[in-house]
Amino acid sequence: YITGSGTSYNSALIAKQILSKYVKIKGEPIIASELQFAPDTIEENSVLIAISQSGESADVLEAVRITKKLNCKIISIVNLLTSSLTRKGDVVLGMNCGPEIGVAATKSFTAQLILLYKIVQELGDTITINFEEFSNSISKMLEDTNKIQQIAKELKEVSDIYILGRGINYPIAIESALKLKELTYIHAEGIPGGELKHGPLALMDSDVFVIVINPNDSTYADTLTSAREIRARGAKIIGVSDIKSDVYDFWIEIPKISEILYPISEIIPIQLLAYYSALEKDTDPDYPRNLAKSVTVK
Repeated sequence: YITGSGTSYNSALIAKQILSKYVKIKGEPIIASELQFAPDTIEENSVLIAISQSGESADVLEAVRITKKLNCKIISIVNLLTSSLTRKGDVVLGMNCGPEIGVAATKSFTAQLILLYKIVQELGDTITINFEEFSNSISKMLEDTNKIQQIAKELKEVSDIYILGRGINYPIAIESALKLKELTYIHAEGIPGGELKHGPLALMDSDVFVIVINPNDSTYADTLTSAREIRARGAKIIGVSDIKSDVYDFWIEIPKISEILYPISEIIPIQLLAYYSALEKDTDPDYPRNLAKSVTVK
């Protein structure tokens, strides 16, 4: 079982995908705040991976309390190593990403994913990740943000943004929507690509922007087809991909890398897009309204 709240839960969704694909381990993501209403879903003597930047999230700590009663082992993935979650873990993995001052989780999310990748790498021998090479590719992507800043100007007056993703890219669509909501106050929604015709297509018109997360993996062709259908309804398409396409009105290029690492390379430019969009709308990207960095009450 993997639990967390907000961004940390989106990390749990990624964990499910990579555990099943690369080491054939079934993982069940659970929203921390929901576990108290369905404790019977937890089997005794299981393992719970509890993810929290602060280590003080009330819902995550309650989920740990419930699972400990069922004799479950706790793996704590946490940034603040003096936190309550650290003390409750049987195994503790520090994110080691330094203090995260802004309310919206950014570097803690990428740190969580790196730790989850390293767990998978240790559990199986099917993948080898060159993290140094990957770090260099991300650094190169960050050198020039002019294109992202220009796209942010286009979003200044937009009221609705939808983010499309398939497979392992769908959790990134959800996380992207969360970042845009938190920083820009624009209504943003992550959509599974295969569900487009089951309702969301009705929302597509000329007033809408759609971010299409479309790396060159097994989902590429189907996602590009969905993008064409959306564009035919008049919506503007922002493509996040390592392959350029005439379907995209705007293209955010990501590096060509190992398939397992695409989620991190996808979320970083969208974090930047949310940041620059917040500046365009004159909102404070570090301290969004009504939100706190650590949710210590239910």
